[in-house]
Parts: sequence; C-alpha cells; structure tokens
Amino acid sequence: MTFTDIFIRRPVLATVVSLIILFIGIKAYFSLPVRQYPKIDVAAVNVNVTYLGTAADIIESLITTPYENAISGVDGIDYITSASTNGQSSITVYFNLGYDINSAVTDLTSKISAAKWQVPKDAYDPAISKVDPNAQPTIYLTFDSSSMSPENLTDYLYRVIQPQMQVLPGVGTVQVWSAHKYAMRVWLNPYAMAARNITASDIINGLYAGNVRAPSGFLKTNTQEFNINTISDINTPKEFTNLVLSNNNGQLTRLGDVSWVELGSATTRVDVSMDGKPAVFIGITPQITANPLDMSMQVNKYLEYIKQNMPAGMNFKMLIDTADFIRDSIKEVKKTFIEATILVIAIVFLFLGSWRVLLVPVVTIPLSLIGVFGIMLAMGYTINTLTLLALVLAIGMVVDDAIVVAENIYRHIAEGKSPLEAALIGAREIQFAIISITLTLAAVYAPIGFMGGLTGALFKEFAFTLASAVMISGFIALTLSPMMCSKVIVPNAFSGGFAGIIHELSDKLMVFYRNSLEKILKVRPIVVIVMAVVFGGCALLFQVLPSDLAPKEDEGWIFSFTSTPSTANLDFVKKYQDMLVPIYKSVPEGEHFGIISSSSTGTTTSSGGSASTMSFFSLKPWEERKRSVDEIITSLFPKLWGIPGILVFPLNPDQLPGASSFHPIGVALQIMGSYEDLNSITQKVMMEMKKNPAIVNIDADLKMDQLQFNVNIDRNKAGDLGVPVSDIANAINLGFGEPLITNFIIQGHKYDVMPELEEQYRSSPDLISSLQLRTLSNNLVPLSNLVKIQEKIQPRSLNHFQQLRASTISADLMPGYTMGQALNYIQNIVKKIGSNVSIDYVGQSRQFMQTSGTMLYTFIFALIFIFLVLAAQFESFRDPFIVLFSVPLSTFGALLALFLTHGTLNIYSEIGLVTLVGLISKHGI
Repeated sequence: MTFTDIFIRRPVLATVVSLIILFIGIKAYFSLPVRQYPKIDVAAVNVNVTYLGTAADIIESLITTPYENAISGVDGIDYITSASTNGQSSITVYFNLGYDINSAVTDLTSKISAAKWQVPKDAYDPAISKVDPNAQPTIYLTFDSSSMSPENLTDYLYRVIQPQMQVLPGVGTVQVWSAHKYAMRVWLNPYAMAARNITASDIINGLYAGNVRAPSGFLKTNTQEFNINTISDINTPKEFTNLVLSNNNGQLTRLGDVSWVELGSATTRVDVSMDGKPAVFIGITPQITANPLDMSMQVNKYLEYIKQNMPAGMNFKMLIDTADFIRDSIKEVKKTFIEATILVIAIVFLFLGSWRVLLVPVVTIPLSLIGVFGIMLAMGYTINTLTLLALVLAIGMVVDDAIVVAENIYRHIAEGKSPLEAALIGAREIQFAIISITLTLAAVYAPIGFMGGLTGALFKEFAFTLASAVMISGFIALTLSPMMCSKVIVPNAFSGGFAGIIHELSDKLMVFYRNSLEKILKVRPIVVIVMAVVFGGCALLFQVLPSDLAPKEDEGWIFSFTSTPSTANLDFVKKYQDMLVPIYKSVPEGEHFGIISSSSTGTTTSSGGSASTMSFFSLKPWEERKRSVDEIITSLFPKLWGIPGILVFPLNPDQLPGASSFHPIGVALQIMGSYEDLNSITQKVMMEMKKNPAIVNIDADLKMDQLQFNVNIDRNKAGDLGVPVSDIANAINLGFGEPLITNFIIQGHKYDVMPELEEQYRSSPDLISSLQLRTLSNNLVPLSNLVKIQEKIQPRSLNHFQQLRASTISADLMPGYTMGQALNYIQNIVKKIGSNVSIDYVGQSRQFMQTSGTMLYTFIFALIFIFLVLAAQFESFRDPFIVLFSVPLSTFGALLALFLTHGTLNIYSEIGLVTLVGLISKHGI
C-alpha cells in the first residue's frame, strides 16, 4: 500500500488531517502581529565623549582617532562614522543587519575601556548607547489653545500628555517640540553688575547658595517623631529677584539689582507652527520591537479619551500617522488576494468546465494559504506586505498539484475504471511528479531565505512563507485531493453542457498544439537560432535596464528641510520660512503642514546651517487626489527654490528598513590629506552633479564656512592679577551662553534657572569688555584686558568614514531617474577628479550596492538547487538540463515586459525573476 492509498481508503483520516491544518492556521492568523515590513534588527551603537573647551581638531586627534582604532577590531561592523566638533566627539558604529546588538555593546565597551589610557584623563567617560537608525517618529501631533498661554500649553503637555503617552503599549519615546517650556530667565545687566562690584562667578555662586534643597532630618521625643522640612529653595520670580548676592558692610546687593527675572521660555531659538499658526508638536517614536499599527491604535484610543478631559479651548490635530499607509498597503494586498483567488477559480473552472471537478483544486487554496499561518507563527514571522505578497503568488501555485491529480484520475475514470480504482491508480502514477514539482518550487526559494544583507532580511519571510504554502499544497494534493476525486468525480464529468464544450475546445487546442509542435521539431536549427537570440536578448536587457533599490512609495506626506548660511540665526530663518505658508496652502492636495525652525542650539537638529527649518506636509487620502507625491514634489520645486536666502529641499520620505537616511543618494568621499583638500574635491564633485538636472537637493556635511570667535586667554596676565581661568570661563559662558546653573520646582516638576546677558549686551563680540572680573586685590578688571578675540573660519564638524577623513554628499532624485543611474554618474565624476580620493556609500545607496551583486549569485544558486533536486529525483545529470533550458527563455519575456513598461531591476523585480525560475522549472517537469 502506497502513501496515497492510505488516505483514499480512509477518507475520514484525510478529512481530519486537512481540518487540523485549517484550524491551526486560523488560530495562528489571529496571533500573528501585523507590520509593514518583516521585523529587521538594525544594530548601531553611538559613542559620545565630551571634552569641554577643546577645539575640534584636538578632539579629532586625541579622542576620536584612538577610539575609532580600538572599535575597528569589533566583529560584525558594517561601517563607522564619526564627527568631531568643539568639545564633543561622536562615533556611530553600524553593524550588519541582524547582528546581536547586546553582543555588539559588550564587545564595544570592552574595546573602549582598553583604549581609555590613550585619551586625556580630564575628558569625560565615553557614553555608550544603542541607536536605531530608523528610530524616527511615526506619529506627529500638534496642539494649540485659545485659552492657554503657549507656556501653559507646553507645561500641560509635559506634565500630563507626555507621561501618559509614554506608557502606552509600543511607544518608545514621546518628544515635545516647543519654544515655550518654562524656565526662570535671569536677564543680566553687565553695567549694573560692574557698578555693584558683581561678577559672573558671584551670580553663579549666589544662585547655588541661595537655592538649596537638602534633607533636614527629624525631631524625636520619648513617644513621638516629627519630620523637619527646611524650606531653603525658591521658585517664584519675586523670590529670585530678592536673592542676596553680596553683603558689603550691610549694603545688600540682590539679584534684582543687576537683572530682571521672569518665568519665561527655556529657549528663544525654536519656532513651531501648524498651518501657519503657533502650535506645539509631539512626535511619537515606536519601540524597536513594537508593531506600529498596534501603537497607532493605542495612541488614537488615548486621543479619544483626552478629548473629554482636555482644558477648555485646547485642540489637537493628527498631522501625520504613517500607520495609515501601512493599513492601506495591507488592505490593498488583501484586496489583491481576494481578486487573485476569484480569478484563479474562474480560470480553473473555464478550463475544467465542471463544478464537481473544480472542488478538488479549489479546496486546496484555503487549506494551503490558511494552513501556512501556523508555520509562520512557529517561525516567528509576521503578517506584512511581503508575506501577503507570497500568499498572493501562492494562489496560482497551490492549485496546480491538485489539478494534475484530478486530471490524471479522471483519465482512468474515462477509460472505464471505477472512481475508487481510478483514484488509487492515478494517485500512484502521479505522486512522483507531485513530489518533484513541490520540492522544485520549494528549493528555488532556499537561496533567498539564506541570503544576507537587506534582501535576505526583507525576503526571508517571503521565501519561506511561499515555500511552506507550496509544501502544504503538495501534501494536500497527495492526501485530500485523491480522496475527493474518488468521491466527487463521475464518468460523465466532462461530457455534456458547458463541461462538454470546454472539453471539446481543449481537445481542439491540444490538436493545434500537437501539430505546431511537430512542425517546429522538423526545423530544429531555427529553434536553436531563436534560442541563441533570446539568450543574447537576456544579456542585453540585463545591461540596459536601469537598476534601483526599490520603487518609491507614496506614503501621503512630504518632508522638507532647509540649507541656510552658516551664520544664520532663528530670526533670519523665520523671515523666509513665512514664505512657505502660501506655497503649501496653494497645493490642492494638501491637508495640514507643520513647520519647526531652530538654531543649532535649539531642540532640533540643524541640517544645513546654524539655523534650519524642517516641515511636515500631510496630503489628502490617496483616493481624494489625482497627483502622486512625486508629482506634487516636482511642482513644488520651482516655488520653493524661488525663496531667497534659503534652499528648501522637499522629498518623499520613503525609507526601507535599515536605511539611516531619507535621501536615496549617500556617497562618502575619503582622502588621506587635509580637510581643505577634501573640501576642494567635494565642491568639484557637487558642481559636476549639479549639471545633471535629475539629481537634486545636493548637499554635503563638510562645510568650511563656520565663523568662530576664538577667545585666547592671556594666562600670564591673569596669573599676575590673580584671576582664575575658571572665572574667565564662567564670565564668557554666562555672557554668551545659556548655562543651566540650578533648577526650581513647581508642583512636583523641575524647571531650569538660566542666567544670561540681556540681548542688547551680547549682539557683538566687542561687548565682551562689558563683563568684569575680580582680581586678587578685590578690584574689577574688564574681561577684554585678559583675552584676545580671533576670528576663524573652520568646518562645522570634522567627519570620518571608516576612520578616514570624509565628506558625505547626499542628494535626491527626480522621478524616473534611478539610483543605479545616479551612482554610476557620480562614480564617473569621482574617477575624473583624481586617484587620491576613494568612494564609499551610506544609507540607501549602501543598501543598493550591497544588494545589487547578491541577486545574481542568488539566481545562480537557485538554478543549482533546482538542478540538484531534479538530478536526485530523475537519477540523471542530463535530464535536469532539459527542464532548465526553458528558464532563460522565460526570463527574456519578463525582462522585455520590464523594459516596455519602463520598469527597473530592483529588489522586488529581482525576487520576481527568481520566483519565475521555480514556476518555469515546474512547467518543464
């Protein structure tokens, strides 16, 4: 008794086994998480070292380089970047996709500890932290109020909204972007300070001494115990105004005598607006392991809850929720899944013509596609666009085996055998072919599942989900399908009525095919010539088809950032950012837009100058607009670039997992020479890139335009006068910085105390003479007597890539121009520039370069796997070639279709070609 006989003779067993597969799949479906892409572990570690008061070039040589040399020996590193700025070294280590982040941190920590002896002892200890390059907010909210002041609104968000959102399931961080966080601002008058013999150190010491929080103890009697609370801290502007700074023979000098104090905003370097009106932003970033759909659902539930509890006049708007795109993407795939199922059933029925026979292959569809969810759950997979795509492709595959079984069994029924006898004989005859087809299809995806890099990480779940569905369909075809044939197929299944018409047409088609085949076999040389031409066409199409990482997605919003002059401040940026408002309002597809402007010392990151603007422009739902996001961006370019003073770069924030940048182009230029030489090369490359109109938003992180005032201390004179260097540093920091001297508490929340010179006294370096220092003889001396100010132009940061001095050029592409074309263009430019510069890649460009070479090897290995499986099944090393010769011929058709539809060779189309290998091999069998 063969394997198939058992299930034909025991129909209940065959039914129960299939039902078990079905019910396990149903249970697993409701347990599987839903994501846009498969979960990809992106491992990156940041090492920050602070060395206050040290120039960037010293930081580079004494801190960055020694630590980079030590880190480079850690296993699993993809690449290392670093930035050395005044007083700060920041090193980011990117590990290969899927590398264990905990192991990475452990190895990194030990290497850094071993290298600490090489750096100055007074430098701060390295701060090592895990980094997710994709850790960007996925939800942006804006809040405004008609009844609350901006400070009160911001304080309410910090006190109430942020803590409650922070504990929602899946939420990683909740950032509040506002220009109005409370702080005690102490605005100092340097001339009043000099008149009352008060120095910067007196201000600092007075704030420390006059605002103290210390435990007081308790009072204990024979029978009782009482706590003692000394109210030694202060928290109102009046109390700070009355703070005593000095007592000169009974003459008290208070803080209010040399300043004015207000409860104001912590920063004056940030401006936030929504649809052109002042607002406060909240950005919500999911946890690394979180499901963004679940997090979005939790946040929206919370927003519905706070609607009933918000203060009167307070409103919020959902600016961007990227989960909407994920939901719609998965919804579209599910819709395609249903459409494909209906089409497959319709086509199968048209070729079979019998509802009774149709039941055999149709039952295979739900059993295979639902049953595979159990395997997905066991393997830790998720329901995402790629696993759903695998199921869509599987619809047409899983019915094939059952159709082959049904047709072979019916052939025996038509010859006069009983349905049971026909099922037994027919299943025995066909089981080897079914096993061959199933194993061949499963084998073609094995190389994809074991690939490394982005393609392997993305398509591992796709490959094994599709292979598992095919394996289940093969099992169903050998168990349930023969049993059903013995029960539902009758001798006249294909005769009479519609079935008879279909059967007659099939016979005519078969005759036509047989006659055509006989004619073709008589002209074999022509067939060989055609085959050779097709082979050559394949090679040619591979060369001419443009390459890309992945097609651009329309996620429904546009991100823009600005590049500004290096000396620009917030007032400069605000002057021009207001011109964005009418431009955004003129876009008919626009819904809301938010703008955040900041200086380099603000709460947001500068992306071009000392001050910058980034904006978020949400579009109407896809079904309510006719233009895509790329078309809208194209129409925005001339308007945005017409704004004087700043360069506004709009882009489509489509970002694959693992990329560390929104920009598709990221090229690192490396040299062994100076930054001046590197800057010269960078400018030449950028000038050549700008000649290509398809490459836009070109920018580089090396900018030799930062004006800096170096304050050189005359240490001999300071020593003669008895002025400590720390007093000089305190005076400069108090005069031109925003030092956080101490803090105060209101209703259980802590806020900063920030003393600073009034704005009119810090608008020019010449005003440094207004600051006074106390000498050893208790006299005051102007700070200008002890320092000399020198202007210097320097890079904004000294950057390394793979331990070499580097400049990273980023750019965006116009629609229709691919990443492969752009990178080839840039590579040719660099070759012409000279041999003393090397080129490397970051972000999406690095992913493209890493995946472009692996797909060819995957294609070859897929063919090898199929060949070996077929050789083992046919017990021949010659017969598999008969099957595999059809692969290049079909590949030509696929490549020609891409060429005619202006498609590209990207990770999706390349996976499609590998899938085609399995399908064509199955037909060959």
